[in-house]
Amino acid sequence: MQFRSCHQLAAAIALATASQATLTQADSAFTLEEIVITAQKREQSLQEVGIAISAFDGETMEAMGVVNSNEVAAKTPNLNIMSPAGEGGVVSVFIRGIGLNDFALNNTGPVGFYIDEASIGSSNGQLTTLFDIERVEILKGPQGTLFGRNTTGGALNIVSNKPTEEFEASLKLSAGNYGYTKLESMVSGSLTETLNGRLALVGYESDGYIENLSNGDRVEKQNFAGRALLNYLPTDDLSVLFNLHASRNDSDSDLYGTTLDSDFYEGVHGDKEYRINTDTKGVSVNVSYDLNDQISLTSITAYDDLDKRQGEDGDMTPLALVEFVYSVDTHTFTQELRLNGDTDQLHWIAGLYYLSETINWDVEVDNADLPLIPGLLNLGTSRSEGHQQLTTQALFGQMEYELAESWVLTVGARYTQLEVDFDYATDVPNFAFTPLLASMSYSDDLRNEEFSGKVALNFYPNEDHMLYGSITRGFKGGGFNGGVVTDLANYPANAEYDPEILTAYELGIKSTLLDDTMQLNAALFYYDYQDAQVFNSIGDPNTGLPQNQIENAESLELYGLDMDVTWQPLEALFIQVGLGYTHSEFDEFDLTVPTATGVATADLNGVTPQNTPEWSANLLAHYTWSLGDNGSLSAQVDGSYQSEVYYSNGTVAVVGDPTSYTRNKELGQDSYSLWNARLSWTDSSEQLELALWGKNLADKEYAAYMFELTDLIGADQVMRGVPRTYGVDIKYAF
Repeated sequence: MQFRSCHQLAAAIALATASQATLTQADSAFTLEEIVITAQKREQSLQEVGIAISAFDGETMEAMGVVNSNEVAAKTPNLNIMSPAGEGGVVSVFIRGIGLNDFALNNTGPVGFYIDEASIGSSNGQLTTLFDIERVEILKGPQGTLFGRNTTGGALNIVSNKPTEEFEASLKLSAGNYGYTKLESMVSGSLTETLNGRLALVGYESDGYIENLSNGDRVEKQNFAGRALLNYLPTDDLSVLFNLHASRNDSDSDLYGTTLDSDFYEGVHGDKEYRINTDTKGVSVNVSYDLNDQISLTSITAYDDLDKRQGEDGDMTPLALVEFVYSVDTHTFTQELRLNGDTDQLHWIAGLYYLSETINWDVEVDNADLPLIPGLLNLGTSRSEGHQQLTTQALFGQMEYELAESWVLTVGARYTQLEVDFDYATDVPNFAFTPLLASMSYSDDLRNEEFSGKVALNFYPNEDHMLYGSITRGFKGGGFNGGVVTDLANYPANAEYDPEILTAYELGIKSTLLDDTMQLNAALFYYDYQDAQVFNSIGDPNTGLPQNQIENAESLELYGLDMDVTWQPLEALFIQVGLGYTHSEFDEFDLTVPTATGVATADLNGVTPQNTPEWSANLLAHYTWSLGDNGSLSAQVDGSYQSEVYYSNGTVAVVGDPTSYTRNKELGQDSYSLWNARLSWTDSSEQLELALWGKNLADKEYAAYMFELTDLIGADQVMRGVPRTYGVDIKYAF
C-alpha cells in the first residue's frame, strides 16, 4: 500500500474541514433538511451513522430524472452500475472497485440489493424502475453484520413511500425525443380506521435511439411496474405492512455496436428480431411489534419470482456467428426475524436470517455460420441448461454502547452457513465430428461457513461533528460457473470458485457547519481483499470463442477516499458535490488461460481491475425563484465525471498462448463528463408542476460497457451510452 498517498488524502480532508470550520455566517432562518436512513435496521440521522453512505430522497431523484436503479451510479461517487448484456439484462454493481460483472444466469455480485428490506439476490432482477420512492441509500464498504449475504462491496437500499393516513394522489406525464412517453400515478390514504393503503403505477415506452440498418428498425422499449401497499395498524404497538409488486419488460433487446461502426448508434444486424421479456412479481410482509417500551420485534417475510427470456445478437453482424437466447426462472424466499432493544447507554439488535433461492436456466447459442473446420463444418447450435438450489442461514447481532459522554463503541458479528447444489449440462452436437468432447454433464455442491462482523468507535467532540474508525469483515460465498462454455474438457477443473474475504479499515468524519447550512462527510478506506472473485473472458483455443468464468485472485491492493459536501448558502440555493478516489490493482493473480493441451496461467500482478475508474465526481445545483402569487420557478443542473476505466482484465493476443497476455487499452472508456438540466414552474398551490428537462446535454458518445471479440469478428463489442435526450413533465397533485 502507498501510505504516502493515504497521508496526502487524510491531510486534504483535515485541511478542508479546518478551512470550513473557520468560516462564519450570521444566524439564518433556514437549515439543511435532515436525512433519516435505516442503514442499521432502525431510523437514524445520516450524520449519526459511522458508515460512508450516499443517500437521496425521492424528490431529488425525481428532479434529476432518474428512471431506474442503474442511473443512481452517475449521482454517486465510487459507484458504478453496468448491464453487460444491455438494458434489461443482468446487472453489475461495483462500489469502491468491489463488484462482479459475470453475466451467467446463476451468480450474484458482492453488493447487496434490497427493496423495502427484501433481498433481490438474482442479478437478473436488480434493474428496477424507480417510482414513488422515499429514498435510496448506498452503503459503502462491507456490511457483514446486519446484511450479511454478498455484501463485501456494500449495499444498495431502495425504500418506497409508505401509505399515509391523509388522502394524497398525483398524476405525472412525461414526453421526450425518441418517442419517449411515461405515465406515473399514485394514490394514498386511509381505507378504515386501522388500515392505510397506497397504490403506485408507472409505464414508459420509447421508439429507441439504436437503429438496425438492415431493416430500418429501432430498438423499442416498453416497461410497466406497479406496487400496492397496505399498512394495518390495529394498536399503537403493532404495525403490519403488506407489499405487493410486479413489473413487465416487453422490449427489443439492445443491439450492440462495434469499434468499427461508422455511426455510434447504427449497425448492420440482419432481419432477425431480438426480444427481451422479463416478468417479476412478489410479496412481502413486514410485521413490527413493540414488546415493551425498550424491546421491539420485527419479522420480514418475502417471496419474489422472476421469469425472463432474452435474445441477443452477440456478434453484431447479419451472420449467425454468436447469437444467444437465454431463459431463466428464479424463485426466492427470505425470512428475517430480529429484536431491537434500547437502554440509556446501549442499543442492541439480534436476529436470524434465512434465504432459499432456486434458479433454472437454459441457453441456446447459434453459431451456424462460424467455421469449426473451414470449408467443411460449421460450429452449429449448442445448448446448455442448469439448475441451482442455494440456501443460506445466518445468526447476527450488534450492539452500540456509550462508553462515555462522547464515545460510542459498536461491536457486531454474524455467523453464516451457505449451501449450493449445482447441476449443469451442455451439448455441442457438431463437436461429434471432431476429436473434441461433444457433451458434458456436471453436478456438485458446496458448503461454506464463515464469521463476519464489525468493530467501530465513534467520537463526538461536539454536537456538530463525529469522527469514526472501523474495522469490518465481509464474506461472499463460493459458487459455480454457469455460463456458456465450449472448452468442455477443461470445464470441471474450473467450475467451482472459492469464497472471498474482505477486511476493511476506515476512518471518517461527519460534520455540520455554517449554522447547520453545510454538511461535510469524508472517509478514507483501506481494504485487505483476499481470494477476490474475478470475472474473466479468455478465448477457447479450439474455437476462438470467449470462455467466461469466475476465478479467485489471491489478493488486491485497494484504498481510496469518499467525500460528500451538501451546502445551502441561501434559502433558494442548494448545492451537492461528491468526490470519489479508488486505487486498485492486483497484488497477486495468476489468470487461467486454456490451451490445446490443458490450462496455463498469465501473471496479472500490478494490473488495474476492470470497471474501476480511479476518480469519480458528481455535482448538483438547484435554485428557486419565488414568483409570489404566480408560484415559483426552479432551475437545476447536475453533472457527473468518471476517469478512464477498463472493461477487461486483459486477454491473450494469441488464443491459447499465455505468454501473449496483454492489456487491450482500446477495451475501455476514456474519462468523460455528462451534464443534465431541468427548468420547472410550480403554481402557488404547489399542485401543478410543468418542467423542461435534458440529459447528456453535450450529446457525449461513450461506451457503457465493452467486450473483447477481436479474435472472432475483428472488432470489440460496445454497449452504447444513452445520447442526448430531452422532454417535458406535467405533474398534478390532488
